[in-house]
Amino acid sequence: MVQTRKLKDGSRQVILNGQQYEVITKVLTELATKTKASAILFADMSGQLISQRGNTEDMNTTVLSALAASDFAATSEMAKLVGEEAKFKLLFHEGEKRNVYLSNVGDDFFLVVVFDVSVTLGLIRIYTKKAIEDLNAALEDTSGDTGDEEKVIDSDFSTLLGNALDDTFK
Repeated sequence: MVQTRKLKDGSRQVILNGQQYEVITKVLTELATKTKASAILFADMSGQLISQRGNTEDMNTTVLSALAASDFAATSEMAKLVGEEAKFKLLFHEGEKRNVYLSNVGDDFFLVVVFDVSVTLGLIRIYTKKAIEDLNAALEDTSGDTGDEEKVIDSDFSTLLGNALDDTFK
């Protein structure tokens, strides 16, 4: 189960344990390999980037995840206007060189898959659907919970995050 903590400014902070982060990283790596995606981002609905894979050096992934979050917010309102009970589950933007496929992961997270136009949308949809199932299972898994809700970041997550940051700046 994903833990959240309400901050003084009214926003929410998502808390993942080390095991959940490892699974997220593994799932994104597999998705990138199977789809040949240029980049894959995993973020929470506020746009906070959690993990990324692929060739992201030529793009500002922090801004991309924030824009994707606002895209979901806008289309959520659009869904209400056209009579949908729930928000849209996926968004697709088609470009001349690259496409962007965005999909909900539960209610609190989303995936952004950036891929070349030479890759078929059907391939992206199939593998992304499987990745979302795996991510939802990892986020619902409580076996790694310590029960210590006051602890914001456990040592495993801190180590993994440090390693990921080191790799990012190499």
